[in-house]
Amino acid sequence: MKAIFIGAASVFGIVALGYLVMLGQRLYHNNQRKLSTVNTFAIQNKKTGMDIRPFNAGIGDEVKIIQYKHHNWECMTWQFIKLEDGSYLLKNLYTHKTFQSSSALESGVTLWQQPLEANKFQYWEFLRQSEDEYLIRLKDSELYVTVSDDKNNSSIILMPMQNKLEQHWKLIEQHPTM
Repeated sequence: MKAIFIGAASVFGIVALGYLVMLGQRLYHNNQRKLSTVNTFAIQNKKTGMDIRPFNAGIGDEVKIIQYKHHNWECMTWQFIKLEDGSYLLKNLYTHKTFQSSSALESGVTLWQQPLEANKFQYWEFLRQSEDEYLIRLKDSELYVTVSDDKNNSSIILMPMQNKLEQHWKLIEQHPTM
């Protein structure tokens, strides 16, 4: 019986070593790609200190966009892709998607995750208010990215200018590996 157990353990060890060899290079290259991706930031609200991310790090379309306590995680990191007109597309490092309004553009509409399509509902303008503070406006609109509440997992919505900290954002450069 002891010999069977030792034999099984040896086979398991060999199989595990094989997986490590096969996946090790892929994991190494994937990690290097993440570390070398440029223009990656957490988007943190000045009032709450929480960051924009998809709810529960969901990868599907129409996942609501919420605020969550700051972490150096892929799901909380956005790659800023600058367009010719100075606006940006925002690509989530984990889901490879972006966010846009969940319905018609109106005050209080929530944001949700959608495939990156470079359509007019995905173009964002970052309007500098101070050295490290921005308003984020949907291009060609008067609607600004706004937190709906002070609580963790609160929805991110679009609202007209309110001149409140709920609409002020800080960019935190980060390069997560998980």
